[in-house]
Amino acid sequence: MKNFLCSFLALSLTVGAFAQDDTKVQAGITYQTGMNFNKPGTKLISRDGVGASNSIGLVLNFPFTANIGLSTGLEFDFDSWKYDVSASSPVYYRYIDTKILKKQDSQTGSTLYHLTDRKQKAIYGTIPTMLLFRTNPIGDFRYYGKFGARTSFLLGNTIFDKGFNLTGDTIGGTEVAQTNNEMKAKGDMFFLRSTIGIAGGAEWNFTGNTSIYAEIGFHYGFTPVHYGEAVTGDDKERDMTLFQMNNGTADYTTLAAKQKQVLLKVGILF
Repeated sequence: MKNFLCSFLALSLTVGAFAQDDTKVQAGITYQTGMNFNKPGTKLISRDGVGASNSIGLVLNFPFTANIGLSTGLEFDFDSWKYDVSASSPVYYRYIDTKILKKQDSQTGSTLYHLTDRKQKAIYGTIPTMLLFRTNPIGDFRYYGKFGARTSFLLGNTIFDKGFNLTGDTIGGTEVAQTNNEMKAKGDMFFLRSTIGIAGGAEWNFTGNTSIYAEIGFHYGFTPVHYGEAVTGDDKERDMTLFQMNNGTADYTTLAAKQKQVLLKVGILF
């Protein structure tokens, strides 16, 4: 990734060197930080505080006119959030080493786990596609608004759980406190995240064709965070990892949730 960023920065400088007016392409780098507000869609869980979001990336602004354009690029998001699992509706899973097993996996040699708290960390590759509306320059400043979507693809996720191992591999048996760190569950998170949002900010042209900008935005996610919510059909449970016990039968479920984000972005354009 380091070589890719260096190559893109060199390209950005080249683009900036030829940009002589407001109808030329702008390119640059960006850093973003903010808060994740996961909204549970099930009584099984509640949100445990506010999650964090940080990202680095590359930005491209394509002007259609001096005041209207398209802002896009490529960003890598590093997100985290926490859940509390309901004590009145216990949730379990089986695992071997750091692998959380799906329903379809062989359960031989696995350990039964009673989940009480979960923290998840995820890495996304994100392509923003935002309409850009800018004012004419006011001194060295110009102000702008954005409206559009951020489409993200899951690159990886890690799970940190608190709970109990069940001795004797039996529900209702003796529970021994156990923290499971850096667990993997390929069947847990939905591979696509799509949000629609609005942002506003200012751009300061401090020298030549080089500008610094800052913006704040709100983004509403309309795709599910977890896999099972987006799957239909008779076999929708096969990739699920979590279950509840009802009359001796394992009923597989998911930690249903959607996401809202408040994001602060700063960067430099050439």
